[in-house]
This record gives sequence, C-alpha cells and structure tokens, in this order.
Amino acid sequence: MPNIYRVENNDGEGCYNGIDSDLLASNASNGLSDHVSDKNHPTPYRDKGIKRDIKFNEICGFKTLKQANKWFTKRQYEWLESYGFYLKRIEVKQITAIGEYQVLAIR
Repeated sequence: MPNIYRVENNDGEGCYNGIDSDLLASNASNGLSDHVSDKNHPTPYRDKGIKRDIKFNEICGFKTLKQANKWFTKRQYEWLESYGFYLKRIEVKQITAIGEYQVLAIR
C-alpha cells in the first residue's frame, strides 16, 4: 500500500479540520490563515493535476517530505505540534489524485 505525509492528530484529523477555524484565523502569527486559497497553498480544485473538489472519503496529504516542507514552515510545524498535530508518514489504501502541491488519498 502507498504512503503519504500528512499533518494530523492522534485521531487522524487533519490540521485544517481538527483545529477550530476561529483559532486558526485569530492566531495570525502561525501563518496558517494565509493558506486559505493562496497560490502556494491551493485548494485541491485549484491544484494542477487535481482540479476537483475533495470527496467525502478522501484526505489531503503530500507525496513527499519535500512537498510537505514546502507547504509548512518550521514555525508552523511547531505551532501545530503545540495543539497535538504532527507530520506523519501514513499508509493509505489508494492515492486518488496527485497535484503540484498536494495529493488526495483514501485511508
């Protein structure tokens, strides 16, 4: 089975769904609020190679560690870790789409 990199908590929740959106938006120092549809952090719909919305049974992640580190800064990883979210290499059943910035997969 393939592997991807993903920032998630111990319950498997991704950092954009598992952290309260008001907390993300209110703590501008983490830089994560800038990720909303900016050109270096596109939604799957805007990512070359994907160009569609994420399906209910899919998760977002990264094909390589290099891709993950291009998305998140060291400071952002530290901030996420303080809320229980860690970069992990996880096994998935299938990678369903590969974009320029991210991948979609089924766990």
